[in-house]
Amino acid sequence: MPSFAEGKPAGFWEAADIYERSNGRTCSSLIVALPKELNQAQRIELAEAFITEFADRYQYPFTCAIHHHAGSFGGQEQPHLHFMYSERHVDGIERTAEQFFKRYNPKDPQKGGAQKLTADVLGIGKAQLQLYRQKTEELINESLMRYAPTKIVEIKGIQVEVPSLVSCLSNKEYNKKYGTQLQDVPVMNKALRFARENEPELMVKREEMVAEINRLRAENYYALYQSFYEAELQRQNRVETPRTRQHDHAKAQLLLLQQRMQDRLLENPSRHHLKELIYPDLCAYVEHLNTGHFDRIEKLDYLGQLQLQLQALSTLGAEIYEELEQLQQQIMARQEVLTVPPLKNAPEKKSDRDDDFSPGF
Repeated sequence: MPSFAEGKPAGFWEAADIYERSNGRTCSSLIVALPKELNQAQRIELAEAFITEFADRYQYPFTCAIHHHAGSFGGQEQPHLHFMYSERHVDGIERTAEQFFKRYNPKDPQKGGAQKLTADVLGIGKAQLQLYRQKTEELINESLMRYAPTKIVEIKGIQVEVPSLVSCLSNKEYNKKYGTQLQDVPVMNKALRFARENEPELMVKREEMVAEINRLRAENYYALYQSFYEAELQRQNRVETPRTRQHDHAKAQLLLLQQRMQDRLLENPSRHHLKELIYPDLCAYVEHLNTGHFDRIEKLDYLGQLQLQLQALSTLGAEIYEELEQLQQQIMARQEVLTVPPLKNAPEKKSDRDDDFSPGF
């Protein structure tokens, strides 16, 4: 907060209502759904990461709050963050409330109001919304990787453990990228959401819509996690064979390699040639996909998981992203054996590789 409103955030917003010019933007606001898998302390830590990224970075005055209550139907937890900020940059110059909201004077900042750091001033323009969505995805996935890398969902009556990740893509964009068939879930209007018993027609429509929403959600879960559902069915019902043992071993190695690639990138945040860090592990990862009896959907799922997990790291280089995109394109083109191009000026391959995970690892 600027000095005139220090310790009095409500006073700042009252002043903004009074003194901001009539056609000016008083505030900007975000509402962010928070993962149910995080506990209260972890949600607060995530909210502080949002404050650092969206307010402290530009010295914006802000107010935020975490709400946590059951949804109006279904009774499921709906934790979410309300985040409100002013684009007027707090530059340390002492100003009264009235002066703070006057027009900025670039020649003599002492005489004008606080500068507005709008999207255009920051050089991001119309891309702001997508950039904010992308950063939100990264912040949430980084928190999930640290505290809740998997979650349990129910698919066709079976409890299935799946990766706990979010995506900023729309269903249409996600389907195009990953070959899924996610469907948009309709939004219930307030008349139906808050229908009362003395409004029988609205109550009937509400129940019909709830059933439709639950049906679509269930189908979307299946579209997202089909391979995990089928693997769980096989685990519960199958007879173990050399093929299933090899498949299980390959899946275990993929998880180990995913974690090792994440760790190496986190340990070397400033290194320029990031692909070199994970190249041996990425080659081993692709080798397990080739030899572990995975179908096309499973391969896309594992590469999609890896891409989302690595994207959550701020150190991720474009070359790694492009590499994973190319591997997914190979699958979409029905290429049976996936290949990773060699590194430029790569050193000779050692015979005693350290990327071979044996069953006794």
